[in-house]
Amino acid sequence: MCVEPAHHDGDEPWYEDDLVPVAGRLFPPRFRISMRCEVTKVEMCIAVTVDRGGFAEPDNAISVTGMSSGAEKDRVRASARKLALPLALATMPLRTFRQTPRGWEWVATGWSPPAITKLADWANRDQLALLEELRRRTAPKWWSIYLPRIEKTAAIVWDAPAGWSTRRVIATLVCPATCVGRTQAYADLKTARELGLLP
Repeated sequence: MCVEPAHHDGDEPWYEDDLVPVAGRLFPPRFRISMRCEVTKVEMCIAVTVDRGGFAEPDNAISVTGMSSGAEKDRVRASARKLALPLALATMPLRTFRQTPRGWEWVATGWSPPAITKLADWANRDQLALLEELRRRTAPKWWSIYLPRIEKTAAIVWDAPAGWSTRRVIATLVCPATCVGRTQAYADLKTARELGLLP
């Protein structure tokens, strides 16, 4: 799979925004990437927006060429959302985007996830964690399950008694209210800070 920046005429407003943090990386709030499979010759152009820490595609945001039937295109779009898009985002070079005085610009000209049969053969622990986090943030559950839980965690921490330690707030208030363990509660707290819900 080859991934390339997508440049389209008339996209100038897209490039005027500041970069935003997502899972420890910086991304533009709106951008397009093109993905191409060398084996099947299928090509996709995906428009991506960052919405409250998650990646969303506007309606009809994945255009597919190289397929004849609508059903095949739908299957390719579903596969792109589930694995290809998170993998493309996770394998982006660290300096894919650069902030400029007038917005952002592409720095990377293209990249390819390595030829792998198992993710564990390619990725170290940090890369796998990033991929899993980006898969979570590109899934529909981000807005229906994860983000509401993160917002609830932030509200509980914000309203907690001033003298309590973070550990006590997590163990006593957050875990019972959100039905998660301490590890996940701390991860939700970190994400809440990333999203600006907490200082």
